[in-house]
Parts: sequence; structure tokens; C-alpha cells
Amino acid sequence: MDLAERISTLRRVNGLSARQLAALVDVAPTTVTRIESGAVSPSFDLAQEILAVLGEPIGFTGVADVAAIAAARSAFDTSLTVPVTLAVDAWRQRWARIGLLDEGGQPVPGKEADLLFRAGRAARLTRRAGAVDFKAGPSAYDIGDALRAAGVECALTGDAGANLYRSSAGEAWPVVYVEDVTRAAEAASLVRKEPGSFGMRVTLIPFDGVSELARVDIGGLNVVARDQVVIDAYGGIDRMIEQADILMGRRVA
Repeated sequence: MDLAERISTLRRVNGLSARQLAALVDVAPTTVTRIESGAVSPSFDLAQEILAVLGEPIGFTGVADVAAIAAARSAFDTSLTVPVTLAVDAWRQRWARIGLLDEGGQPVPGKEADLLFRAGRAARLTRRAGAVDFKAGPSAYDIGDALRAAGVECALTGDAGANLYRSSAGEAWPVVYVEDVTRAAEAASLVRKEPGSFGMRVTLIPFDGVSELARVDIGGLNVVARDQVVIDAYGGIDRMIEQADILMGRRVA
């Protein structure tokens, strides 16, 4: 797939019009349509920005953009101590240009789900820095119990997190934020998954200073804040997007 086709396909997958994508990267709508038609080739910097907002950075080593998470989390919860870096401010400006944030940097009423969706797409769970996959078996709840007993800080997210806020579906992919992946894996007796293998898995993600902030206790288990669960579900796989929609009131459980 060449760059023009890749951008066009990803734009449609993200549910964006050419005008909306143009606003996100601050170019004229005709620039986007000409790039997608192959009439012009974007500079490397513009191509990188376009693909970043579409959740597919250039290169196979591109990782999830924690700045997008920070921008969304701080917009929903101004009490969070999230540093406003240039990267965070860039996401705020992009979302303001397409009407997701108001002049005060707050989510526009009725656009909350769209904002969290954009953050999730820019920070896919499969691309989180330092994430490690383990063989399937224990549930996120089993892992949470084991880590709590071992004194390892953790916070559930994904399917398990969504179900703790509002039961809606079974757990397909246990995902847990942890303070230390190695200690957590030992405490929960997890077995490392073979690199490059597919199928069911358990994923541990190291704390990144943003995603695990404001975690709460629900039924004796630590879970990340509701808005973070939604971000992660929108950036996940299987039925996670459906669960995010349910939490945001877009679907009925």
C-alpha cells in the first residue's frame, strides 16, 4: 500500500472527512485530497503528522503517543498533575481545530466520546512503550488479586476495567498497568509469550506517569480512571470499542 492509499484508508477507518483531517494537521482540505489522489507528495514532517493523528506513525517501531493520552486526561480532569509539554499542547490545538475542545481546553458537550476515541487511536494498546505479552490463562481479576497480595502496584484497564465500571461483556484480553513488569509477572506466575506469536494473551504495561493516574478501588481491585478505560478500549481490539461505546452511552449494554 503506497502512502496516498494508506492515508486515504486510515482516514476513512478513523471516521474523518478530508476537511477534518486537514484541520487536525492545519493544512487546506485540498492538500489532503491532492495527497490522497497522488497528485502531490507530502513532506516527511507532514506525512509523519498525518499518520500520527491517524494512529499509524511512520515506521514499524512507532509507539503509542502518551502525549495524546495526557492531553485528553487533563482535559477531562483538570486536577491531574500532567505537565503541558509541546506535544501535549499540539494535541490540544489539533482537537480544538475540529471542535472537540472549547476555548478553555475543556471537552465540548456531546463530543466527549469523539475526543477519547482520538486519544485511543493515537495510543493503541498494542504499541504501548515497554508493554510485554504473556500466555493467556489468568484473568485480569486474578492478576489484580495476585499483585495486590504481593504488594505490587497495578491498575486494570481494557475489558476488565470496562466491566468494573459497567458490566457489559466478557473479558477477551487482560491488560494491566503495573509499576514493575518483571515483579508483576513473577507475582502472577505469568509465562512470556513467544515473540511474533498471535492469539490470546495477557499484557502488562509499565506505568507511564499518565495512564495510571487517578486510579480507583472497585470491589477490592485497582482500576484506572473511567476516561482512561475508555481511551484504552478505543485503542484496543476485539470488543473493546463496543465496551467503550457502552460506557460513553453510545450503545446499550
